[in-house]
Amino acid sequence: MTHPMLTVLKRRAAVGLLPLLLPIAALAQVGVQRLDGADPKAAVSALVWYPTQAQSQAQRIGPFSLEVAADAAPAPGRRPLLLLSHGTGGHELGHAWLAQGMVARGWIVLTLRHTADNYQDRSAIARADFFEQRARQLSRLLDQLLADARWRDRIDAARIAAFGHSAGGHSVLALVGAKPDPARVVAHCSPGGAGLTSDAVMCGLGGPRRADSAAVMQQTVPMDVSDPRIRAAVVAAPLVVPLQPASLQALRVPVWVEAAGRDEVLTARLHALTLCGRPRVHCHVDEGAGHFASFQSGTGPLPADGIDPACDPPGFDRVAWQHAALQRIAGFLAAALP
Repeated sequence: MTHPMLTVLKRRAAVGLLPLLLPIAALAQVGVQRLDGADPKAAVSALVWYPTQAQSQAQRIGPFSLEVAADAAPAPGRRPLLLLSHGTGGHELGHAWLAQGMVARGWIVLTLRHTADNYQDRSAIARADFFEQRARQLSRLLDQLLADARWRDRIDAARIAAFGHSAGGHSVLALVGAKPDPARVVAHCSPGGAGLTSDAVMCGLGGPRRADSAAVMQQTVPMDVSDPRIRAAVVAAPLVVPLQPASLQALRVPVWVEAAGRDEVLTARLHALTLCGRPRVHCHVDEGAGHFASFQSGTGPLPADGIDPACDPPGFDRVAWQHAALQRIAGFLAAALP
């Protein structure tokens, strides 16, 4: 069954689209297919992006500009895989620039719309198991992809990496050994915690938590939701406070951090910058970047709770940042998973 979005991709060639971030036609062409029957406990929808020999075409879906060959046959060969986890309230196309760029370099990429934490439904964010379940969703979807007859022989299971932005960064760090510790959120955002004054946007994102949910979070012990199949990780403007600090000292794979010095959602010194200097962690800090630097550029204003993900700090060039970030991320992953 073809994803409705991909049916639209086939029927409507967009005119006058914003230019792509990279001249991907000179590299591999980019195919995209729906992962049929994506586990509903893990994803509202999921897309597989992959190299193809078919010609990509410029398309526009809602606010997103793409250059893809919808439902084209995959190019032959086994390839590394990148899982991509969006931030809270996100979308499976929200980091299409990265999916396209990594496919152009020979990777397969899996993007998803997290169940109960996406732009249409954020009901999970107030639940006590929010921090645990996001990571488990990624593992469940990976299970499904590796069992899928269309994809299992095309993926090099020894070269699987994950990328996450914001809450997705938390989820990816949890996959590689950091332990979700919900009690830290309650302490951080309670009277006397640093969050109320120094991290107010983060503390407000969940809205008022039910008293019973907060009580459960306070009593929850740090949990291990790691997935040994993930061999390298990249996180951008990650949510870090809800992770046990001791576990961050024992991450089992190399991690690349893209830290935003002007992060207006997650105060960098309390989140991304706390990772820098830890074992196996490599940090790149852009003092001019805002929280949404890694979100797809060229969307125009987007309706969203809080800060519009299309907005940047004054003087910041998101397209240029993403072009450079792709080179950094691709270089890191090539070295980590040769």
